[in-house]
Amino acid sequence: MKKTSIISLSVVALFLGFMCSSTFAQDAEYNLIRRTYKVNSDGSLDISYRKEIKLIRNRAITAYADKGETFILYNPAIDNLTINESYTIRPDGSRVQTPANAFIDQLPSQCENCGRYNGIRERAVIHTALEYNCVVVLDYTIHRKSTILDEEIILSEDCPVKKYEVIFDTPESRGNYDVNFSEWVGSKKIKVLKDGHTFHCVANNLPQTYNDSYLPDALYPTIHLSFKPKTPDFVCGTGTVDLETKIGSAAAYLIGEMHDNNPLTYVTNIRDYVIDNIRTTDFPMSLVNYEISSPTETFLTACGTPADKEWLILALIREAGFKASKQDHRIVVTVNENGNDMDYILSTTDKRPPRIDGAAIDEQRTIERNETIPWSGNTIGNGYAQMELPMEKGSININPARLTSDRKAPVKVRNCNEKYHYTIILPRTPKRVLVGEPVNIEYTKKGIGSIKISISQNPGGGIEVVRELNIDVENGIVTPKQYKAFRKMMQDWNDYRTITIKTELSQHFGL
Repeated sequence: MKKTSIISLSVVALFLGFMCSSTFAQDAEYNLIRRTYKVNSDGSLDISYRKEIKLIRNRAITAYADKGETFILYNPAIDNLTINESYTIRPDGSRVQTPANAFIDQLPSQCENCGRYNGIRERAVIHTALEYNCVVVLDYTIHRKSTILDEEIILSEDCPVKKYEVIFDTPESRGNYDVNFSEWVGSKKIKVLKDGHTFHCVANNLPQTYNDSYLPDALYPTIHLSFKPKTPDFVCGTGTVDLETKIGSAAAYLIGEMHDNNPLTYVTNIRDYVIDNIRTTDFPMSLVNYEISSPTETFLTACGTPADKEWLILALIREAGFKASKQDHRIVVTVNENGNDMDYILSTTDKRPPRIDGAAIDEQRTIERNETIPWSGNTIGNGYAQMELPMEKGSININPARLTSDRKAPVKVRNCNEKYHYTIILPRTPKRVLVGEPVNIEYTKKGIGSIKISISQNPGGGIEVVRELNIDVENGIVTPKQYKAFRKMMQDWNDYRTITIKTELSQHFGL
């Protein structure tokens, strides 16, 4: 039966428009990173990795485990690891070989407390003769008893890379090869070469990754390589395990304990139990040949990969009597409400509330409140007191303190439309007044949104607070050009969440 390979190159054009925002001197620099993937005709796969990294500052030697040490994950059951080269080039040009006792095999921390993964190993390479401006060279090959490949490579590191090379070779006899990639708009940093390889990509002078908060998910250039059997019943990530088998009596008691008359609460309880009580063994699925454990095994051993846990959640929800299916790290559950079947999306990666399938996420961020609330502040001395305005669930959660004054990276934000009107009732005695002048802020920034804040004391003595924020940026990304205005808006939105009052007696005596 023929096999097929699929290569997809996803390069994010947005990355090109922004330079690294870090103002600190770089600690190290990769002269070269080369990844080579070769599918062999005998049904095996060779994965080679080479790095040549120059250590510039002391932090690169002492603070980063991936600079002074290298950790190689492999599974002896299907992998044979060979160290091809390992040495350090001193600034004077002399070469120091890594001694034999600097290669240590150990159990990866991701595999602790999960017996079925205790055969996986992590080889720690302790690099030697490290000093300023030395170059560490490491080259190794993993020979795998499988041709299944599903690899995503991010062409960016936490320090600059002079040259990043990816080579993929498959034998023609294995079947058809489809190459799909999106253009890197305006970029000359990455080139796809036509030189006899199935795929050959070279990137030059890549800046280091950003060290900022609220970064977009798809920010850096990525390459996705995959090679899968062409058999129609093959699904990468399931292997040969029968995932449709019911979990049955193994979890009967749990199904009963999680029960709730509200069906949405019921399925959420099940999901939350798995997230909280099943230990996550998060390592590349290639180490287990992309196979997923059965839901029963995952439940009984109380551990598993993220994929194991997804299938366990699905099995438990089905065992509870619900119609459910799995879709990209989420479960679609059918719930009967007032005689109508409604589909809800349940995340398997966090404990967010379920949402109706098909509902726009941004619609979930529309908040309107018009409430009269009592004063619930704290005394801070000398007749003064302060109160924090309520923080509504689902409101925008951007901390201005994490938005640096000088930033070149984009900001990821969920668009929102929030409107609040609070009337705060103050205690009757002694009489209290608002500190400072009334607040009246209102402006609009094109391409970003608008803000309105009004804080004043009404004739009856209460405090009127109006807060309105509308963020509507394209694709939920604030560009560096918009950043300054967005940061100011977030500062204003955060600065006026605290209400300060003082007693009239303090005012009378000028306190």
